[in-house]
Amino acid sequence: MSIKTFRNELNNLESQVADHFSELLNKQKEFIIFNEEDLEHDSPDDYLECRNDITGNVFDVHPLKVTENGILVVEADGSFTRHLLRLSDLTSVQDRINLCELMEINLDN
Repeated sequence: MSIKTFRNELNNLESQVADHFSELLNKQKEFIIFNEEDLEHDSPDDYLECRNDITGNVFDVHPLKVTENGILVVEADGSFTRHLLRLSDLTSVQDRINLCELMEINLDN
């Protein structure tokens, strides 16, 4: 196999994951992964990595909710600073797959 083949396969996988994400949102308009009210006394177990478009820094976040408007997350550094992300803001295909898995778990919940 060549590097070009690997790149094509990765591009296809990224496209398939994005399509699956969209399909999940078409089935259900809102996915609650972790209730914001519970942040006062608990911390989510799930982590994703995202990249700051301006600085290029990568940081860990906890996903809270997914809607058509974006992915609501809080920073995992204890500050619980909120961000609204796009799927493409997640740093890896693995993180995007993990988010889709969390959405599937919470389908119709």
